[in-house]
Amino acid sequence: FLPQIQLGSFFLRSDDALNSFGYKLQNRAVTAQDFNPALLNNPGETNHFVSRIQLLQPIFNGGMGINGKQAANAMSRAAQYDHLRAQETITFNAIQAFEGLALAKAYEDVMVAAVASAEGHVRQARSMVEAEMATEADLLQAQVYLSGLQQQLIEVRNMMAVAGENIKLLTAVNTELPLAAHIEAVDPTVLVFATELDSLGGSARSDILSRREQADAAGQMVAVAQGSMLPHINMSIQRDFYSQEDLFGDDARSWSLGVYATWDIFKGMQNIGEVKKARAQKRAAEYVVQFETRQARVQATEALLAAQAAHEKVMVARGAVDAAREGLRIVTNQYREGLASMVNLLDVQAAAIMAEGNLVQAQHDYQVGMANLEYSGAVAQ
Repeated sequence: FLPQIQLGSFFLRSDDALNSFGYKLQNRAVTAQDFNPALLNNPGETNHFVSRIQLLQPIFNGGMGINGKQAANAMSRAAQYDHLRAQETITFNAIQAFEGLALAKAYEDVMVAAVASAEGHVRQARSMVEAEMATEADLLQAQVYLSGLQQQLIEVRNMMAVAGENIKLLTAVNTELPLAAHIEAVDPTVLVFATELDSLGGSARSDILSRREQADAAGQMVAVAQGSMLPHINMSIQRDFYSQEDLFGDDARSWSLGVYATWDIFKGMQNIGEVKKARAQKRAAEYVVQFETRQARVQATEALLAAQAAHEKVMVARGAVDAAREGLRIVTNQYREGLASMVNLLDVQAAAIMAEGNLVQAQHDYQVGMANLEYSGAVAQ
């Protein structure tokens, strides 16, 4: 619907009688002898240079221009939403990578403490064997158990190194220094979040908004296709400069104004086919919006339930850790007094290590779950 301005330059050469006389007439170069019948019928070859500036202004095109512009604007907004969703995805992946590194570091702390405790059991068993208060089998059991924990510590440290490399890959930071996440204990009193979905329930996510804009653009394209079946009215204003010798000469000038009305009554069903195609694309885009909106709400619900479960697991795991630590203290004292066997002691320590590991995993799941709450659109960002 905006005007168009065109610049053009033309070179024409002809021996056509009508064109040759017209070229002279446009250059205001006609003389009396040019009306000689012999010269009129056989003018010879004539050169003609034309330079033109032309303004084209659509007056009415069935809304094709306006609707096409609105469709382009909608697709531009959709691209912006897609870019925003890409940023959100990168952020969520970064959080997952960081929490993976944090999980590996927390596991390392658990295993380091477990190895130190097992080393203490070995020392205690050795002293009791030397004092003939325990059998050699107790010492061997303690040593085998310590060896197993040391192997697990090696695996955990390898897992932490791999997680650090993933962080380097994500951040494009190439450093020889090992990376480790700073871990702060999660206070159970702050593990609070919404127990219900946001009122939009994931439907306000940037990727869903992008699909809506794409559906709106498809609707505008239906109007564009329908507009092609209506009459079109356009205006043209042009200024011509003529010369018989120079490409950009100015021997003579003229201007013209024209208003044109056209209407494609029948184009072999092409217009009707374009309208049907545009309508089908609009319906497909609307179906995509409906399906992905429902899918987003399911994903938001899943994220909320997972976060709630992670919250509860943290609370349960904290209680289990406290109980396991106290149980380990009691059985350790009982073994020292000869009231418990090494098997009992090692079983209790294994349970304590498992409880510590469960707490670490639960805290990791909670942190990732909270990030997923925002990423899925379960809560407003």
